[in-house]
Amino acid sequence: MQQRADLENESINHLFFDCSMARYVWSLVAYVVGADSRPCSFDQFWVWAKRFLPLGGKFLYVGLAAICWALWRMRNTIHFDKKVVRSPTEIICLASLFIFYWAKLQMEEDKAKLEAGAEALKKAALSFHPQEAQAEDAGVVLLH
Repeated sequence: MQQRADLENESINHLFFDCSMARYVWSLVAYVVGADSRPCSFDQFWVWAKRFLPLGGKFLYVGLAAICWALWRMRNTIHFDKKVVRSPTEIICLASLFIFYWAKLQMEEDKAKLEAGAEALKKAALSFHPQEAQAEDAGVVLLH
């Protein structure tokens, strides 16, 4: 996902795993879960998740959906709105926001687990880029 990507050469794998923004996002996810590698494709994600998140269960779907949806939204923001994404931290905070939002749709125990995962992801992202958000922020970096 370049700032104004050449969409004719864009593939699903490039968008979600190979572009520099996606690689950074997945590297941060790997850091948060204590993995020594990041997934490089959807097929590899399931193998990677089974290895590093063996108890992830249904939460893997929520995490994968949130990250892919955030990458997709940012890609569209870049292409259609001609906005510039300052940092992959914006994508990670957006994915974290999706997880928090979707957690509200879960049973209480699952909600707490999803919220804890979203908070860990946001906290790790902001620890690498603390100048992008104030402590009182909800973790959302707006693209206006």
